[in-house]
Amino acid sequence: MDPLVIVSSRQDQSWVVFGEGGYERVRACGKRRILIADARLRAWSEAVARRIDADAVFSVDVDESQKTLATVERLYEWMGQSGVTRDTTVVALGGGVATDMVGFAAATYQRGLTWCAVPTSLLAQVDAAIGGKTGVNTAWGKNLVGAFHLPRVVVVDVEFLGTLPRREWLAGLGEVLKSGLIRGGALYERLDGLRLPPEGSLPAWRDVIFETAAIKTEIVNEDLYETGSRMFLNFGHTIGHALENLLGYGVLSHGEAVGLGALAALELSEKLCGLSPAVQIQVRKWMSLWGLPTAMPAIDFDLLWRRLRQDKKARTDGLTWVLVEAPGKPRLWRNIPEDLVRAVISNLALP
Repeated sequence: MDPLVIVSSRQDQSWVVFGEGGYERVRACGKRRILIADARLRAWSEAVARRIDADAVFSVDVDESQKTLATVERLYEWMGQSGVTRDTTVVALGGGVATDMVGFAAATYQRGLTWCAVPTSLLAQVDAAIGGKTGVNTAWGKNLVGAFHLPRVVVVDVEFLGTLPRREWLAGLGEVLKSGLIRGGALYERLDGLRLPPEGSLPAWRDVIFETAAIKTEIVNEDLYETGSRMFLNFGHTIGHALENLLGYGVLSHGEAVGLGALAALELSEKLCGLSPAVQIQVRKWMSLWGLPTAMPAIDFDLLWRRLRQDKKARTDGLTWVLVEAPGKPRLWRNIPEDLVRAVISNLALP
């Protein structure tokens, strides 16, 4: 597979490379490379450190609850103790939480270091590690502290997914589903009947992963700083992020929350954009096949609405939603009335 290329407005190049060639590009970055890895990946971190010729490795405990400024401060301390200089390249190994957090540390330490990502989860390979959005969570919202900082190289090595726990697959499926709905076409059609490993096969997912990553790359190429079409990538995330924050990070995986947010967005799309109800029926079929929840947990809507108003997509003139007129035809919709959102959430709630 050919590498995908993202070019920022500053003409910095960010390569998304499938397979072994990505490690070669990482080795060419900087005079020195350090690896920051999810502590659960010690066996892999040793192998990756050799592949990229890293001269220092740091392991950090990573999950949504620890994706905080306090953890980033630990990374700063280690980088300082390790003699990191402006020509050092920071390499992140792990899932979406790791790439978000390490990327943010690289964006802000010494006013910006070159960094690369070696994503090991479905979520990171198709979405989180691509496009230069880095950040951490706060008590009042998800990813509200962050920076745009493109990785120089993203190595998409599908072999990491061979031993991925089922819950980690679920965490990434929301992004695959989102991409199929906003782009339509081949990816949307390919999702029909697709099963998760081990029922399905890992090779069957290679094209899905490539196509999803390509969609993310193409949209980022058009709009790096999310002032236009990149906002379409937030489909399902408006309610999804609010659910993650309201319930507590880790109660729902990111993919489970985005999947529920997607169902809400589809119902709003039926009411406001004339979307055929057949689309939601199809999406529910896929979600049930994959094991994603299709009913909202018990929540206090007033608290959810407050989280929505604090979302980073909110503006002084209201909240921007991503809806679809049909698969492949997304559109932005501002200021959906609270009572309509409340009715949709109620329709999706558990009995």
